[in-house]
Amino acid sequence: MKIRETKEIYQQLKKARIKILIPLILLTITSYFSFIWVIAFSPNFFGILIFDTNISIGIFLGFLLILLIFLITLVYVYLANKILEPLINKIQENA
Repeated sequence: MKIRETKEIYQQLKKARIKILIPLILLTITSYFSFIWVIAFSPNFFGILIFDTNISIGIFLGFLLILLIFLITLVYVYLANKILEPLINKIQENA
């Protein structure tokens, strides 16, 4: 009985992990590759100054990219603690 329960919980863990990771990975990869793509094919765009200040669009978007990755990390930690950890604890209890 415990083995069957553990297998079911493990399957739930695998599905939950994929549901969490895939969107976050896609968001991370898309944002990084978009940034690099603009640097590679339109570098002058990143050199444009914002509102006649000394801050260029490249610096601003690079800063936003760092903030986005920090936010993605926070979301992952929150979801892992809320969804994945209870499932892992159930598996450990049944072992």
